[in-house]
Amino acid sequence: MKNVFSVLLIGVAFFKLTVSILNPNEIVTLFGAEVNIWIYRAIWLSAGLLSVYSINKERNKTSEN
Repeated sequence: MKNVFSVLLIGVAFFKLTVSILNPNEIVTLFGAEVNIWIYRAIWLSAGLLSVYSINKERNKTSEN
């Protein structure tokens, strides 16, 4: 179940990053607050990369056993 959440988060992060690049705005709304576009992209990129790292860590743990 944990991997399903991570894969969904990767998909959402990829979608949000793609949309933010194709429709460039200076300021976007995140959780009701206005945020600079670069901070917004960094937040979603971090979420996606952490999810990839989590999946990779789980795969390495299961392959060692």
